[in-house]
Amino acid sequence: MVASWVRRNFDGVGVTQYKPGRHLEAVQDHFRGRALLCIDVSGSMHGAPLRAAVEGGLDFLAEAREAHYATGLVLWDHTVKVHLPTTAQPDRVRAALRSATCTGGTDLAPALRAAIKELGPMSGDRVVCVFGDGDIGNPAETEKLAKKARALGIRFVVRGLGDRSSRSLARVLTPDGGEEVREQTVRDVGDLRRGIASMALSLRLRRGGS
Repeated sequence: MVASWVRRNFDGVGVTQYKPGRHLEAVQDHFRGRALLCIDVSGSMHGAPLRAAVEGGLDFLAEAREAHYATGLVLWDHTVKVHLPTTAQPDRVRAALRSATCTGGTDLAPALRAAIKELGPMSGDRVVCVFGDGDIGNPAETEKLAKKARALGIRFVVRGLGDRSSRSLARVLTPDGGEEVREQTVRDVGDLRRGIASMALSLRLRRGGS
């Protein structure tokens, strides 16, 4: 005998949908992937190397957006010539890259300071993608800043024009490994566009494995 208090009508109220709260976008933005593209625009990049780097950078930005990463830009020589954060509108980032010019010497430390200041307080996958064609400046200072960035959870992807440049970048920025040396080395200017664009593959691999 079934007790009289057992409910026999199991109809329920329909699914109720609520609009996302006003803070949802801010929460999502805090944890999304971010990629800061740092391109060497020192004097030695003048001419064909810069043109190829710009084209490769535009390809990279498009691939990173497809991988759902917010993208920013640092153009560096011995200073930070341009810094557009990953919160900037994509059109502004592309326009700044297209307007790149070459002057100055080479010192990576200021670019790393800018990356740490922007990405350090954030969460989510934060990637600094660095291209250089020669020296990195003060190795001790650059190494100290790179260690600080990694301790904050920032990871690096590097490309160097030639063996010397790629080894120098990899030794300081990715000493615990990463991509194979052949992937980090851009052999010549003819391979420069593909080399810079290929850094986006590391974003896709990390997102696919997360």
